[in-house]
Amino acid sequence: MSILKDKTERKALVELARSIKILERLYTCYMTAQDDWDAKQAGNLIRGIIETNGYGIRYTTGRKTRIYKIK
Repeated sequence: MSILKDKTERKALVELARSIKILERLYTCYMTAQDDWDAKQAGNLIRGIIETNGYGIRYTTGRKTRIYKIK
């Protein structure tokens, strides 16, 4: 359960960005069309949360997932 605030904490946004990277690895798994669609929708919703808070996601091979402030 989360603690509700007026602004989403940056730490929460970083954890959400990490979860998107995990969801994107599902392409190597066998899934039904409905489950694939639901997983893609979940990733899009999470990405939307990050972007509405003014951040973007940067993935670098072999490094941590980072978020950056959109100007």
